Amino acid sequence: MDSMTATLEIYRGGAWQPAAILTPADEEAGLGGACRFEYLLEYAVDHAGPNTAAAAGLSCRFPADFQQYRLDHWPPFVLDLLPSGYGRQQWLEQLKLQDGPAADWPLLLRGTAYPPGNLRVTEAVAAKDPSTLVPTVSGDVVPMKDHPGFDRADVIAREEAFVEYAFQHGIYAAGASDVQGAAPKLLLARDHHGNWHAEGRLADTDVESHWLVKRPRGDRAADRKVLRNEEAYMRVAEQLGLEVYANLEWQEDNLFVPRFDRCVRDGDIDRYGMESLYSAAGVAEYGARVSHEVLCDVIEEYCTEPEADLAEYIKRDVVNVVLGNKDNHGRNTALLRYETGVVKLAPLYDFAPMYLDPEGIARVCRWSGDAETAGDPDWARVLELFSDREATLRAALRDFGHLLQGLPDIMRDCGVDDDIVEQRSRSIETHTRQLMDL
Repeated sequence: MDSMTATLEIYRGGAWQPAAILTPADEEAGLGGACRFEYLLEYAVDHAGPNTAAAAGLSCRFPADFQQYRLDHWPPFVLDLLPSGYGRQQWLEQLKLQDGPAADWPLLLRGTAYPPGNLRVTEAVAAKDPSTLVPTVSGDVVPMKDHPGFDRADVIAREEAFVEYAFQHGIYAAGASDVQGAAPKLLLARDHHGNWHAEGRLADTDVESHWLVKRPRGDRAADRKVLRNEEAYMRVAEQLGLEVYANLEWQEDNLFVPRFDRCVRDGDIDRYGMESLYSAAGVAEYGARVSHEVLCDVIEEYCTEPEADLAEYIKRDVVNVVLGNKDNHGRNTALLRYETGVVKLAPLYDFAPMYLDPEGIARVCRWSGDAETAGDPDWARVLELFSDREATLRAALRDFGHLLQGLPDIMRDCGVDDDIVEQRSRSIETHTRQLMDL
């Protein structure tokens, strides 16, 4: 393969497999430039049958096949792989690049060795040098392959050696946010001795669990308050019956988040496909404005049990509205794709009181027309958008409204700050009444 080609791998059958190639017409045009995308012949021969093509595809929009796609922009799922936000800035610094479209191609070839989900770029993996010298807490400098890892206290304190280690190994999470200056997010694996390592550094048999570790966006008290309450917000969501993967752990300005796209089983690791709703909807740009109806169409088209996932999606938006999480959009919601062909809405994530953010985040993903005014949905009119499923969804939301009656008490029991409970009480009351009147 020449330097103008990226090889995309997928984890299937317990192993990484080369699956497709991406060739830009002009590498300096970035993700908005024309490209050619096609599955490798051997992969297509093995997986392009009617019973396997969808499950084996790199994206819901691109089942495994023999076509050569000539696109006006990079395939949307590639945006899910690229470093973004804080991680993008770290990679730009490491590669000594100026930000802009011309940086997208080198970032794809270097910064996509271990993104979330079950995809990676061969060239990025090959660029990882296990002999790279990195510091330990003791002051020794050792090759990455021999590094003993860090204990939890070193991770929490952002001990100097750990910071250098993170920078050199590029373990900042991919995945785009519409929030500028998004929080630092580190992809880490914990070994069986409790030590923490860069994602991808350990052999699968040495991994005990996989984690995303988040820090506040800045040094402001509001930044810490938002992240600290994310842990409590997720407990609230669980109490309301929404799909939550596992308890988050808050410790000294660090939020430890168990990863739901990985599962360790008897020394083996299952890696599940993870695709943002924006990607599945064909959105190939950052900062896009896409309505909730478009994202619901994605759920209808691709999810194995669309009715259940639609109800879950709308309930999540209700809770995002009443609890002030304005950062609810199609890159903060994803589909999980399993080798069996099952596709479902991923568990809730990035759920926090973002109304507190000093930068004043707007609700960018809305219900269209008169179903939403100034960020405030009318749930009866929202349901009118779903004529084929309106009766079922109406019953589900009415029942959900009864649960919301006890939401302030649930919030207090789950550790949400008292001032947040007080501030959100009017919104809770208004929308609870709407749902119960459906």
